[in-house]
Amino acid sequence: MDLQNILDELRQKRPVIHCITNIVTVNDCANILHAVGAAPVMAHHPMEVGEVTEKSSALVCNMGALEDFEAMIVAGKRAGELGHPIVIDPVGVAASEYRRNRCMELIENIRPNCIRGNISEINALVYGKSDRPGVDAQPSDVPDFIKINERAKEWNTIIVVSGESDYICDGEAVHEINGGSNMYRKITGAGCMSSVVIGAFLAVSAEKTGCAEACDMMKKAGEEAEKRMKIKTGGSMTFRHELIDYLSLC
Repeated sequence: MDLQNILDELRQKRPVIHCITNIVTVNDCANILHAVGAAPVMAHHPMEVGEVTEKSSALVCNMGALEDFEAMIVAGKRAGELGHPIVIDPVGVAASEYRRNRCMELIENIRPNCIRGNISEINALVYGKSDRPGVDAQPSDVPDFIKINERAKEWNTIIVVSGESDYICDGEAVHEINGGSNMYRKITGAGCMSSVVIGAFLAVSAEKTGCAEACDMMKKAGEEAEKRMKIKTGGSMTFRHELIDYLSLC
């Protein structure tokens, strides 16, 4: 299934994507899901997430919402029972040992279909170290695809490493996706938005195809948003708005 077929199916079926995500990016995540044709629901209370998950088509758990960890466990186990695709976004696990340990606990308990993070976050999970500041990737961190694929196979998941190039690691091979915009570094939530888009794509597409097409679309959308930003002589907020506008018109 190619990109246009995925978008057509999303807009025809309008699957509900259950997002347990952080307060910094919740609005952008909801809007970008609307833009690609899915329907977002942001339910965080552990007493309701099981029921909400039953009515959804995919689950995205973002470690920036660490205070909602119990809800992630409840929702993740229910999603697993129902065979719904699950995406984990390991936001900030490179900066906090506590957060990394919780993320590993989540991986072990709910067995995600995809883990998407920047190279510093993925390295933190692969090597078991949390020695980087903040949530951004550090230039000194480079991917070791042998080890990343070992973890992908061990966890039976696809690991997506986002950055200047995106890499889709399925435990056997690595698929590289180039392109994109440096403006993604100027806004908050680019990674969070990518994760929920992957969740939406997995609701209607096979795992590796869905991950790759979602990443490729976000690369192209970034390029187009930057072009439109420059035409309007705008800055980072113009880029953010143009990104969602462009996706809504694809």
